[in-house]
Amino acid sequence: MIPPESTGLPAAGREPGAPPPRRAADLLRALRVRNFALFWTGQLISGTGTWMQMVAMAWLVLDISGSAAVLGLVTTMQFLPLLMFVLPAGVLADRLPKRRIMLAAQALATVQALLLGFLALAGSPQIWQLAVLAFTLGVSNAFNNPAQQAFVPEMVGPTLVPDAVAMNSVQFNSSRMIGFALGGLAVAHFSAAAVFFVNAASFAAALGALLALRSGELRVSMARPARHGALREGLRYVLHTPDVLFVLAVLAVVGTFGYNWPVAAPLLARDVLNVESVGFGALMSAFGAGSLVAGVGLVVIGGSNDRRMITSGGVLALILILLGISRSYPVSLGLMVLAGLSGTVFTTTVNTRLQGLAPDRLRGRVMSLFVLLLAGTTPFGSALLGLGAEAFGVSATIIGFGVITVAGLAGLLVFRARKGRAVHRGAVPARRHRGQRRA
Repeated sequence: MIPPESTGLPAAGREPGAPPPRRAADLLRALRVRNFALFWTGQLISGTGTWMQMVAMAWLVLDISGSAAVLGLVTTMQFLPLLMFVLPAGVLADRLPKRRIMLAAQALATVQALLLGFLALAGSPQIWQLAVLAFTLGVSNAFNNPAQQAFVPEMVGPTLVPDAVAMNSVQFNSSRMIGFALGGLAVAHFSAAAVFFVNAASFAAALGALLALRSGELRVSMARPARHGALREGLRYVLHTPDVLFVLAVLAVVGTFGYNWPVAAPLLARDVLNVESVGFGALMSAFGAGSLVAGVGLVVIGGSNDRRMITSGGVLALILILLGISRSYPVSLGLMVLAGLSGTVFTTTVNTRLQGLAPDRLRGRVMSLFVLLLAGTTPFGSALLGLGAEAFGVSATIIGFGVITVAGLAGLLVFRARKGRAVHRGAVPARRHRGQRRA
């Protein structure tokens, strides 16, 4: 196992218990780094447009098809490229300049949003066209996300990585809260086409920020993976590092069954709570509001540990069960706030743990696994959720996903505890044997 100290990064709360809260003057110190502040602002603007597009896309697919299974299929097409390409993209992020990869990926996303806008403006687009463009966006995300995750230490340096990860969570969830609210309103009062064009325009901020970064202030790692066997090296590191493997196993469970909001939320809004696109946007804005509160709180608290990760994942699963039971729109809004809060604590804790554990030369590949297991598992989860909703009903399926998540987390904890006891039992006889031989 490679300890975090050897990576040049802080241990990020490896010991149980978080560090004490920091002074108010320390909370925004990552944003005092010019490059990170530019990057953060560009992503905030672009992210708002992206979340607006997600609302418009989901509602447009439901409006055209009226089918939960079709919505699940289109969502699967958006996340399928992450499953296909994100691991090679992690190798690429360790080999090529990360900023160059992000510029290319976000330019592709801009073109995709423009094409969606023109299709929607011309009339009712066909489902296969929306699926192809959803796949195109997925390709962009598959190459952009590992590079973006691994780019954080290059902008801020090792000591500010936890602060930067927490501030990225604030940015991500602020844009989600604002984007979902604006997306629901824009679809209701304007059109899906207008939302797609707004998203295309928002990418100008992200691209402009990337171009404005000062190259001389980036802390670029000089280590580069070998041309052959680089992916195998990253996977071997994960499989032989128990702490990293446990974090990723937990993420796989929660990512597959606990993080399917692009399908679950519109189905809840339409089929259970009987609200229109504005109500759907409000549900997701409530999720974003809880996420924002969690992101700010994590900036204050700092650190990360496995206990926080497991607890937040379990709370998220219980909230899924309660959402499946709820028939009240105000109650569901409150539950979505709690879902956003617990979900953000979970993902940010996982991110910070992996950033702290991964060595510099492998960070792109390790963070590509983070993206794979958080978003790349969505094709399975979304397809299962859509099919289950049609076969058993929306509420029953969401409850089932919550139960599976709880069971999966419990199983991983039991397995880890048994393995730890087995290692301990195996160590005792060896010590006695040596003692007997000396006697």
